[in-house]
Amino acid sequence: MDLGLKNKVALITGASRGLGAATAEALAEEGVSLVLTARGTESLNAQAERLGSANGVKAVAIPADLTKEDAANQVVNTALDAFGGIDILVNSAGASQGGVFWELSDQVWQDSMDLKVMGTVRMMRAVIPGMIDRKGGRIVNIVGNTGMQPSPRLLPGASANAALLAITRGVAEDLAPHNIVVNALNPGPTRTERWTTLMDRLAESSGRTVADVERDYTEQIPMDRLASPAEMGRLAAFLASEKAANMTGACLTADGGWTKGIG
Repeated sequence: MDLGLKNKVALITGASRGLGAATAEALAEEGVSLVLTARGTESLNAQAERLGSANGVKAVAIPADLTKEDAANQVVNTALDAFGGIDILVNSAGASQGGVFWELSDQVWQDSMDLKVMGTVRMMRAVIPGMIDRKGGRIVNIVGNTGMQPSPRLLPGASANAALLAITRGVAEDLAPHNIVVNALNPGPTRTERWTTLMDRLAESSGRTVADVERDYTEQIPMDRLASPAEMGRLAAFLASEKAANMTGACLTADGGWTKGIG
């Protein structure tokens, strides 16, 4: 598909794997120049080299730990040195440990907020002034449907997701006069490395098989399957384009019909 994104510049967090990597791939296929950031240097460099070579685009890897207060500004400044401006920001960094609520430590909750929420806040804060100066931009926050439909075994992540949905809606209203749109993508269960790790942990803590734990989730999904990362990457690329017209502060839910609600 042609989303009209050729020669745009996108900065993607959590870009070395999972939904961040899938979004980077979808954008590279559209001719977008990439700034990829994540904590894993080796995998991030490999991802940048592969996507740049396969799609004929410039791809720069900037390893960073977005739980650190100054990291977002350093990433953005390096990106601006490389490209002169950032048209698109996709926030996809952060994973949360699941488990039984009364067995989860304070650190589990803190870790969930430090990267997923504060990493997103810091990246948006670092990118927005430049977008205002350029009189436009697009921000996509990859969140997760547990923010609207919390699962009792996934509450740290659900809480982080709910916070990000509120932030997305509020910031979008502030930025609309500057021609900057901010939307969220709410994937349902998706077969990423993070999902596999989560299922392994829940299976171990409950004494059940991974297949049985996973079935607890898929049987609630009318389409009766997990999403693929590539499917979610294409939706994120759509939200990063002007094809997603007249949308800001919106949440696009793609969870196979799992979330039950109107509005």
